[in-house]
Amino acid sequence: MPEPRRFPPGFLWGTATAAHQVEGGNQQNQWAQWERQPGRIRAGDTAGDACGWWRSASRDLALAAELGTNAHRLSVEWSRIEPADGRFDAAAIGRYRELLGELRGLGLRPMVTLHHFTHPLWFEARGAWAAADAVERFTRFVNYTVAALCDLCDLWVTINEPTIFALQGYLLGVWPPGRRAPAEAVATIAALLRAHAAAADAIHRIDGNLQVGLAHHIRLMDPASRRPLDRLLAALHDRVLNLALLDALRTGHLALPYGVGQRITGLRGSCDFVGVNYYTRDHVAFDSRAPRAFFARRFVPPGAPVSAATHDGTPYGEVYPQGVARAIAMAARVGLPLYLTELGMPDADDVQRPAMLLATLGAVHRMIAAGHDVRGVFWWTLVDNFEWAEGWQLPFGLIALDRASGARRVRRSGALYAAVARANALPATGERGAE
Repeated sequence: MPEPRRFPPGFLWGTATAAHQVEGGNQQNQWAQWERQPGRIRAGDTAGDACGWWRSASRDLALAAELGTNAHRLSVEWSRIEPADGRFDAAAIGRYRELLGELRGLGLRPMVTLHHFTHPLWFEARGAWAAADAVERFTRFVNYTVAALCDLCDLWVTINEPTIFALQGYLLGVWPPGRRAPAEAVATIAALLRAHAAAADAIHRIDGNLQVGLAHHIRLMDPASRRPLDRLLAALHDRVLNLALLDALRTGHLALPYGVGQRITGLRGSCDFVGVNYYTRDHVAFDSRAPRAFFARRFVPPGAPVSAATHDGTPYGEVYPQGVARAIAMAARVGLPLYLTELGMPDADDVQRPAMLLATLGAVHRMIAAGHDVRGVFWWTLVDNFEWAEGWQLPFGLIALDRASGARRVRRSGALYAAVARANALPATGERGAE
């Protein structure tokens, strides 16, 4: 009889959340301000009380433990910890110590992200990442926070998805601050890489045993045809979104199009691991009517399986779980251990997610068997939460949330993830057709 497909001993089976999306009750960061502007968020949603974690996360964390997971990735909210420039809130740090203590008490190893898309209003007012002292201010926050929490956490992510943060906010203008300025987007990515390098150095100085990484979003880009322009534009988008940041981490220099080889002090060797966030892929075709997108049209081809629709009626993305293998191979060029810091899909009815989950994990298992050093998976997300510009309209949770009553319900995909996590293995048969 075929044996189950086992994962390495000590493999981390986790879920992932971000502070603003689950905590609730915070109006002091730039996202809360953005949500108050009409038309910014789908259906006029706001984060509001979110999942109520700032009051108590005990119910959801207990459910995470019941799912058989042994890890959880969360973020801290800079605007709570440093509500005014240079003034730190001991009570906020105390609350995060409680959260981390709860996780550890449940047998869940924490991974903490220091910047997950949000920062204080005072930092935004100073010019955010364009300010000359932005890296210094961020590093000050990092020093304070990590020193206060490092006895409870040894896995740290400095910045989540620098490319997505910069392109959504400074190129497409659909996230705060709502700019459409390519030069600002490029400058923001460069600033975030400098901030990462400085933060990583600070963390290693606090305790040389702490492990530091950066979470990079990889969205695969495939040409719509073999025509030269389609292939060229797919390669260009792949470079901008995926490869340039990985090359910068590997070499320590700003790679095109983020720079022309300028060295960032401390960037090379700053990471102990690379976090990979993978969801989907795009097909890319030349389109003369799209000059702002560098004459490229990104789309899901007719007939491909798709997930839920976003605010403009387009699908969130193609359901393409096998693509995680390509994302792993791409990130491996940095030459470091990998964590899959986000994987998932929106699926309110949980019709597609179970098969997608098994197919994704099957692809991860094959890459580990092929020699890739993947040390854990953090599924996005534990419980339905506020999904940025999409508001509450894209439910990613392994646990469904009824916002009216506050009731939680473990979805079928959650029970499936639990079975895999508890066994540290995939069944020998039963999902290969979905892979």
